[in-house]
Amino acid sequence: MSTMDNAYDLLQEARLLLKQRKPRAAAALLEKAKEMEPRRGSILEALGMAYYNSGYPEKALREFQEALEVDPTNHYARYGLGRCLYRAGSLRLAIGQMKLAAVMAPGVDLYRETLRRLQNELKKIEESGGC
Repeated sequence: MSTMDNAYDLLQEARLLLKQRKPRAAAALLEKAKEMEPRRGSILEALGMAYYNSGYPEKALREFQEALEVDPTNHYARYGLGRCLYRAGSLRLAIGQMKLAAVMAPGVDLYRETLRRLQNELKKIEESGGC
């Protein structure tokens, strides 16, 4: 791997690693990039994705929340936050984030499909007498 001395190069290499399904290696690069540029939304979003795909949803949740502090209109960070909330057992909060993501980016089928799946799950829980 080449020596990378700026956050942009680290981010680009990390995105490549994410595509290659190497989220832990990507997270290591993104942690360095975040040290260089701590409030860069694209780095925070990618780090959230890397943590989530590495099996660290709690860390991912923090990164997606931070990405949304930087840019509340980041629809992918909303989607990622929703996934983390779902994994943490907060179905209603997850649905809220998915609704926002779907409204912010109506052309992204993934958001609508995920929202529909979560809403169906909630409906089944409610019909069975659950929360």
